[in-house]
Amino acid sequence: MLDPRSIIFILSALSLLMAVVLFAMPSSVRERVGGARYWSASMFTVAIASVCYGLRSVIPDLFSLVLANFAALTAIALICAGGRCFFERPPRTAWLAGSVLLANLAMFYFFYLNDQLAARVVIFSALSGALMAYFGVNVVRYRPRDEDRAQFPYLFTAGSVFFDVLISCLRILNTLVVPAQSGDFLAPTLINVLYFSTHSLLAICISVGFILMLNERLHALLVHQLSHDALTNAYTRHIVIDMATHELAAGREPASLLLLDIDHFKRVNDERGHQTGDEVLKHMVRVLGTGLRANEALGRYGGEEFVLLLRNTDADQAARVGDRLRERVAESPYRAADAEPLPITVSIGAATAQPGESLEQWLKRADTALYQAKRAGRNRVVSA
Repeated sequence: MLDPRSIIFILSALSLLMAVVLFAMPSSVRERVGGARYWSASMFTVAIASVCYGLRSVIPDLFSLVLANFAALTAIALICAGGRCFFERPPRTAWLAGSVLLANLAMFYFFYLNDQLAARVVIFSALSGALMAYFGVNVVRYRPRDEDRAQFPYLFTAGSVFFDVLISCLRILNTLVVPAQSGDFLAPTLINVLYFSTHSLLAICISVGFILMLNERLHALLVHQLSHDALTNAYTRHIVIDMATHELAAGREPASLLLLDIDHFKRVNDERGHQTGDEVLKHMVRVLGTGLRANEALGRYGGEEFVLLLRNTDADQAARVGDRLRERVAESPYRAADAEPLPITVSIGAATAQPGESLEQWLKRADTALYQAKRAGRNRVVSA
């Protein structure tokens, strides 16, 4: 049976390895995905704490106990701060640092002024359990809810965290009920071996959870980049076309396409510059987005043209949607801080899929309707 000291040194080596893995991530990734820096620092701090614990009775108590406890609790606080940053929330470093400092002051008292190991165990386990529970709640609360996002990384991490909290609670209970067993925490007793073995395994599981969550977030970012226009954040053309192709193949319900073109957009670029033109494109997508249902897909078709897929929408409904969106754009001029408001209007061509029609025919009818709207004076909807 391994003694606690050996288990602690194994934990130190594995924590250092996890710290290197997290730190080795490209800087561009660490900048885009919050939390990686905190979690890397946490694993490095766990390694330091473990070495100090393992050298108990070899190095002074100031290092093997006081510094080790401070490093271990700091590592847990870094985990919490990293979790908050990962989910794009304030890290609350002041609150976390304050709780770690107060706990260490209390443990300092119960070592140098009133030596009570049981009190130190309760204080350490209570704060570490509370902080880990806080991190676990954040993981469960803020994990992505989208159907296409993997849930396992978040559930695995939260499960490991809550099991670790349970171990901390059991350690507190054991200390309070059987204080005699709170002697030398490195003694090769069954309780100590079980505690350090379980805690070490969970620490590795939690660090693996970090990597799984980071990988899932990076995958989601990559999918988003491939499916969305980099400038406007609307879908890319091929994504909306694929959606429309699927609707045609399914043939279960009416579907319509709207082709939208910003009127006189070339004049905007010529008179205000291409940067303003880019801002107008982004502005229009934001305006349109506020008037769309969840199942209505807006994509950038090319240049200043956009395509909108309307599911379960017949020709009359499509014309009404188009007119509503046209009015919304006309009522929302682009406003720059250093220039006069810039009125924006759109011309829209609408076409509802017909039985036996190909995608090319469907798009051609919408495109024909769009040019009819432009020839008729712009700022209007024409149905094919």
